[in-house]
Amino acid sequence: MKSRIAPWRIARRAALAACCLVVAGTAVARDDDYQRLADRFDRLAADPSVAQHAPAQLDRARAALVALKDAKRSQREEFAYVAERRIEIARVSAEAESLEDQRVSLQRENDRLQLAQARREAAQARAELERQRLQSQIRAEEADRARADAEAARAEGEQAAHAAEAARAEAEQAKRMADAQAKATALARKEAELSAAVNGTSPKPATPTKKKSSPKSDPEKK
Repeated sequence: MKSRIAPWRIARRAALAACCLVVAGTAVARDDDYQRLADRFDRLAADPSVAQHAPAQLDRARAALVALKDAKRSQREEFAYVAERRIEIARVSAEAESLEDQRVSLQRENDRLQLAQARREAAQARAELERQRLQSQIRAEEADRARADAEAARAEGEQAAHAAEAARAEAEQAKRMADAQAKATALARKEAELSAAVNGTSPKPATPTKKKSSPKSDPEKK
């Protein structure tokens, strides 16, 4: 005769089975949360930019994952939240650091370009200054030549004026000498006429006095 199982034992076994299923489901859920966060962390840690710009944040996220894996059932939700936040912090920190590096790099490039532009402008200013200096020097030399030409022309004009004045003086002197000679000739003629009238003789024609030329030296006697 077969023994029958008491109803209360069947109910107990059913309750135990249900608890096991709940515990198993919870454990699977816990494992899913950990695996999801671990996969996310691994992808983040594999990014060279994150490893370079947020190593400390990665270390804290890794420690949070270890704590989540070893956490008790009552603490897993809190530890999962902490691990997820630290992973997100590592990602955001890496992005911020990367953007800052890009900003610094762009700023340096901008500074380099501005420096190159300033050097080009300074070189152009020096070239323009040198061009203006050469032009000023050329104008000064041309002005000096013009002043020298004007001075030479003025000197030539003065020499010509002096020569003309000397020629006029010589002509006036010759005219005065001619007038004096004519006057002397007229007086000599008048004197001869008066003398002839007094003596009753015909007057001799008066001959103008000629200048005695200075004897030239004989080259052969030197």
